[in-house]
Amino acid sequence: THRSHDFHHDMHDVTEQIERLMMMVLLLLFGGALVSGLLSAVGWTEVVLAGVILLVIRPATGWLGLLGHKADRSEKLTLAFFGIRGVGSIYYLAYGLNHVHVESADRLWGLVGLVVLFSIVLHGLTVTPIMRSLDRQQGRDPDRDQPEPSAD
Repeated sequence: THRSHDFHHDMHDVTEQIERLMMMVLLLLFGGALVSGLLSAVGWTEVVLAGVILLVIRPATGWLGLLGHKADRSEKLTLAFFGIRGVGSIYYLAYGLNHVHVESADRLWGLVGLVVLFSIVLHGLTVTPIMRSLDRQQGRDPDRDQPEPSAD
């Protein structure tokens, strides 16, 4: 099929809607975990570590991962700052804890939950202004709707 075909465009839209629905379900489950005491074992050490992970380690590793990529500096900084979604960390921690006994598993769960929570808040507050700024730097008008792909 041709990429500009209507069916391809419609399937892409359906996939995006399914992804949004699944993200809403995950956020509801995450909220349930928060009110059930996910962060009860978190102390100041975990708060500082979560900040370092979110503001230093994740952007630095994202930047390193983009070395050699053809994107300009502002695009690389944006990609490195936003990184990938932290939901995978929940899966990897669950997998690891099912294979190795860790004495302070509740602290690890709290740390991962705190990083995800901080990420949701920080990136939720900054995504629109940062993306609008990136659009302006790229010569695009952030207030103009993107044109629909042609149905050739």
